[in-house]
Amino acid sequence: MRYFWLGGLLSACTLAAQPSPGTGSIEGRVLNSLTGAPVRKATVNLSAPQFQLIAETDAEGRFQFTALPPGNYRLSARHSGFFDRKARRPVALGQDGHVTDAEIRLPPQGAIAGRVVDEDGDPVGGAMVMISKQVYRDGRKRWARLNGGPASDTGEYRFPNLTPGRYLLEALDQRPMADNRYGDRDLPDKPRMVYAPAYYPNAPSEQEASPVEVGVGAEVRSIDVHLFKIVKPPSYHVRGKVTGVPPDPQTAVSIELYSADGAGSGGSGYAPPPDYAFDARVPPGRYTILAFVDRGVPEAPYATGSVTVTGNVSDVVLTMSPPPEVTGRIGLAESGSQVNLKGVIVILNRIPDFLNVQPIAWSDATGKLVFNKPAAPGHYSIDVEAHSIPDGCFVQEVKLGGQEVSAGDFEIFASTRLEIVLSNTAGKITGSVVDEDGKPVPDSSVTLIPEDGKSRPVKQSVDDDGNFKFTGLRPGKYQLFAWEEVDEGVWQDPEFRKKYDSRATEIAVGPGETQNAQLRAITAEEMK
Repeated sequence: MRYFWLGGLLSACTLAAQPSPGTGSIEGRVLNSLTGAPVRKATVNLSAPQFQLIAETDAEGRFQFTALPPGNYRLSARHSGFFDRKARRPVALGQDGHVTDAEIRLPPQGAIAGRVVDEDGDPVGGAMVMISKQVYRDGRKRWARLNGGPASDTGEYRFPNLTPGRYLLEALDQRPMADNRYGDRDLPDKPRMVYAPAYYPNAPSEQEASPVEVGVGAEVRSIDVHLFKIVKPPSYHVRGKVTGVPPDPQTAVSIELYSADGAGSGGSGYAPPPDYAFDARVPPGRYTILAFVDRGVPEAPYATGSVTVTGNVSDVVLTMSPPPEVTGRIGLAESGSQVNLKGVIVILNRIPDFLNVQPIAWSDATGKLVFNKPAAPGHYSIDVEAHSIPDGCFVQEVKLGGQEVSAGDFEIFASTRLEIVLSNTAGKITGSVVDEDGKPVPDSSVTLIPEDGKSRPVKQSVDDDGNFKFTGLRPGKYQLFAWEEVDEGVWQDPEFRKKYDSRATEIAVGPGETQNAQLRAITAEEMK
């Protein structure tokens, strides 16, 4: 056994497993995909099944690997300020072969920079700045929070590593709130002026904010968020007690009050033993109250209630009860068919999941579903893991309490029975992705868009030979798109896809049919 350094990592390999050095070579360049300019000091990785090598580009963006034995090689490159990328296709090197035109194009990252200032234009040091990107999920556009962090002491912020798209900037004053009152803390707070969370440029809500467009490699500057003052409404006490708590002197109950308009948590409290009384403070409004023993205990009881707060509220009583029990079964629409129903994975996703409840079940050989935890009351969606569905089957319908429901949104407020009906008439679509020269495009992806709206859109990566396969398809019509690269948040958006309608391949799949298609990849350059 011999140890050697490889790419900065100490590795151990058996000498007999290593190919003998050859006389082949691979040369090429790393370029900026937007401008075509060379990227110097980029790290280039050459990988083969048995070894890896690393090179660095020179001032002209050139790199070279020498003494290579014959084989198939993958090239990739990275550099700060750019997104990592692989070469479009592998390099096949013959005996004593020399490749001189390998090319890797790195797309530059975008960025947004600016300041957080107050109503007088003075910087707000340490303000929390958050960024969200517009994505298309579950049939609609929404803002997905990416990350956040404090501004500098001069109110400056910068978000790098951004892909093209629309972004939303929000700022929150982190400085301590002025509070010069001393006295009876049982009285409501007096109204006072505070800085409200603000969206760029100075909007109080997402709906009134101005999204920021970021193009490929664009650095968008001077995106200044202006904080403004509002009258903070007084907060009031919500007092009460929890009954029906399991008889355990170590058990404590958490209380959360969530705004009925979906704005999130308005306040929280704690109900300790032995009397389990609680006291929480919230601004005026309508709230849903949740009382729970422990987020990590599946069988823990819960309590829910609602309250409208216009002043101090007393004598709220929350009675705990066991969570609803969901029993279930996987069935087959075609009677007499022999299908192994064991191992189908079913996940119930609570919307929104305040209690971190996600019951999961695995079916047995008879199709019976046993969930690993009860379901807290509320709205749910259901996921049947595609890889666990028997070959040749698809989910035909979902029933709850004997009634068909939408898999994307249904209610569970009492113990009930779930039935998932499969059909063994699923179709398949197989095919390959090629470039304008008819060569395979590995590391590309294919998106499958159902036209009936009953099935969800699906995205799949192709293999090293550019091949793909969609199985378990409901019979019907589909659109297929092939992408060299596509942002995860936009490919489901009909408005985005409309620009590439001419590149779509439409396929009708009948019961049990297998259709084949060859797709030409939409390149990153075409999407600029």
